[in-house]
Amino acid sequence: MHFSNLTIGLPKDRPMFIRRRIFNSTINDYLKRKCKDAGIPVISIHGLRHTHASLLLFAGVSIASVSRRLGHSNITTTQQTYLHIIRELENKDNHKMMQFLATIL
Repeated sequence: MHFSNLTIGLPKDRPMFIRRRIFNSTINDYLKRKCKDAGIPVISIHGLRHTHASLLLFAGVSIASVSRRLGHSNITTTQQTYLHIIRELENKDNHKMMQFLATIL
């Protein structure tokens, strides 16, 4: 929600940061200033990418779809990077299974 406020008034048909050749540090510096202006915690572009992928996984999007979206060359990279989330989701699934099995016994 906070980040979306930073995009108000920006053209919807143009990239947010790209106007000329740009470097990752330039984008991160710009984002840092905008976060501080908005009074929200500072996050890097890579942090936004990681958060985006994590939210997709928690929303139930398949690891294969997230992997393709991130442009990983293979799904193993995604699985290794987000193993902590996969394990947390598996624990939730195990809890759901146990609750279900308890209702049929």
